[in-house]
Amino acid sequence: MSYVVTDSTFAGFIANEKAMLSFSSPWCAACRKVHSHLDTLEQLYTAVSFGTIDISTSPSTPAELQVLSIPTVIFFRHGKELNRLSGNISEADLRKELDNLI
Repeated sequence: MSYVVTDSTFAGFIANEKAMLSFSSPWCAACRKVHSHLDTLEQLYTAVSFGTIDISTSPSTPAELQVLSIPTVIFFRHGKELNRLSGNISEADLRKELDNLI
């Protein structure tokens, strides 16, 4: 299960060597689809820390990172953003980015 990230835990979470953070909200149907992909991939990519942040309860981090739509998934290595995906995100797209991350 993904780590629940908040505005106050964000910096510590992305400090992990390899991290993937999903920006979403409970009312977002497309976000639920992405999360179902991530639940599967989390079992395969054990070297990556998986996290999710609710934009409704932690609005500062998405604003700081200029997350303009959900779902958005950002990939980090040692706290630096490597890439991001937004909108209609497929499992294949996620696998490609996770492969690049590791």
